[in-house]
Amino acid sequence: MQAATNYALGSRILHWLIAALVLVLIPVGLWMASRAEIDLFDDLTNTLYAWHKAIGFTVLLLMVLRIIVRARNTAPAYPVSLPRWQVIAAKSLHHLLYVLLIVTPLLGWAGVTAFPALITLGGYDLPAMPFIPQDQALATQLFGIHGVFAITLAVLVSGHIAAAVIHLVIRKDGIFQRMWFGR
Repeated sequence: MQAATNYALGSRILHWLIAALVLVLIPVGLWMASRAEIDLFDDLTNTLYAWHKAIGFTVLLLMVLRIIVRARNTAPAYPVSLPRWQVIAAKSLHHLLYVLLIVTPLLGWAGVTAFPALITLGGYDLPAMPFIPQDQALATQLFGIHGVFAITLAVLVSGHIAAAVIHLVIRKDGIFQRMWFGR
């Protein structure tokens, strides 16, 4: 049996969908937080928060699905030409991205539960996170940690994108194509 050279189609679809959503979440989160920092709460700020919560919760749900899909499918092997330290670095980065893509939205959800500010788009409310009391001080702490994790995630995503571009454009070693569509 020949080893797979690409990730399973479901993994690739989820990867690119989550990537697109995260690339929207980061600037929206920074924009809404900057408006909140100067105490500018108007329709635009409320809309940014609503979109951020809805997209963040979607990322959380998609990440659960992605973990299930990943558990059911083997990842393609790295090329033997790739140095061991790069394989270790890539696996470590991917594990950290998975953790942050679960924990960061969970912290945001816990924060909006504690605040409480569960309303998102079109009047739809997120369900309250179980066991999280309504507590403004707790919400402030959760949002602070959420922000640190989100910035960390943004930095790691930037590194991930840079590495992907290097493999695609400079090394041309097939690493990028494992997650792309087609041959």
